[in-house]
Amino acid sequence: MASAVIPSNIHVSQHPCLWAKLSQLRSKTTKARETKALVHEIALIVGCEALASSLQTISSGTVSLSLHVGRA
Repeated sequence: MASAVIPSNIHVSQHPCLWAKLSQLRSKTTKARETKALVHEIALIVGCEALASSLQTISSGTVSLSLHVGRA
Protein backbone atom coordinates (compact mmCIF):
# COMPACT_ATOMS: atom_id res chain seq x y z
CA MET A 1 0.00 0.00 0.00
CA ALA A 2 1.41 3.40 -0.96
CA SER A 3 1.56 6.04 1.75
CA ALA A 4 -0.78 8.97 1.22
CA VAL A 5 0.47 12.54 1.19
CA ILE A 6 -0.93 14.31 4.25
CA PRO A 7 -1.72 18.03 3.93
CA SER A 8 0.29 20.35 6.18
CA ASN A 9 -2.81 21.41 8.15
CA ILE A 10 -3.52 17.81 9.27
CA HIS A 11 -2.05 16.38 12.49
CA VAL A 12 -1.86 12.61 12.92
CA SER A 13 -1.78 11.76 16.60
CA GLN A 14 0.82 9.27 17.81
CA HIS A 15 -0.58 9.18 21.37
CA PRO A 16 -0.75 5.55 22.56
CA CYS A 17 -3.78 6.21 24.80
CA LEU A 18 -5.68 7.59 21.82
CA TRP A 19 -4.80 4.52 19.76
CA ALA A 20 -6.02 2.24 22.55
CA LYS A 21 -9.31 4.12 22.90
CA LEU A 22 -9.88 4.05 19.13
CA SER A 23 -9.25 0.31 19.17
CA GLN A 24 -11.81 -0.14 21.96
CA LEU A 25 -14.28 2.06 20.06
CA ARG A 26 -13.97 -0.15 16.95
CA SER A 27 -14.53 -3.35 18.92
CA LYS A 28 -17.78 -5.20 18.21
CA THR A 29 -18.20 -5.91 21.92
CA THR A 30 -18.24 -2.23 22.98
CA LYS A 31 -21.58 -1.31 24.54
CA ALA A 32 -23.43 1.98 23.98
CA ARG A 33 -22.47 3.41 27.38
CA GLU A 34 -18.80 2.57 26.77
CA THR A 35 -19.00 4.13 23.31
CA LYS A 36 -20.24 7.42 24.76
CA ALA A 37 -17.45 7.46 27.36
CA LEU A 38 -14.80 6.57 24.77
CA VAL A 39 -15.93 9.34 22.42
CA HIS A 40 -15.71 11.80 25.32
CA GLU A 41 -12.21 10.60 26.29
CA ILE A 42 -11.01 10.71 22.67
CA ALA A 43 -12.32 14.27 22.36
CA LEU A 44 -10.39 15.26 25.51
CA ILE A 45 -7.14 13.81 24.20
CA VAL A 46 -7.53 15.43 20.78
CA GLY A 47 -8.48 18.74 22.41
CA CYS A 48 -5.43 18.64 24.68
CA GLU A 49 -3.17 17.95 21.70
CA ALA A 50 -4.71 20.85 19.78
CA LEU A 51 -4.29 23.22 22.72
CA ALA A 52 -0.73 22.06 23.40
CA SER A 53 0.27 22.80 19.81
CA SER A 54 -0.71 26.46 20.28
CA LEU A 55 1.18 26.96 23.58
CA GLN A 56 4.63 28.47 23.52
CA THR A 57 7.10 28.96 26.35
CA ILE A 58 8.79 32.32 26.74
CA SER A 59 12.22 33.06 28.19
CA SER A 60 10.98 33.64 31.75
CA GLY A 61 9.64 30.07 31.86
CA THR A 62 5.95 31.00 31.92
CA VAL A 63 3.52 29.89 29.27
CA SER A 64 1.74 32.18 26.87
CA LEU A 65 -1.16 31.22 24.66
CA SER A 66 -0.81 32.07 21.02
CA LEU A 67 -4.06 31.65 19.12
CA HIS A 68 -3.88 30.73 15.45
CA VAL A 69 -7.13 31.27 13.60
CA GLY A 70 -7.07 29.46 10.28
CA ARG A 71 -9.48 29.79 7.41
CA ALA A 72 -10.57 26.85 5.32
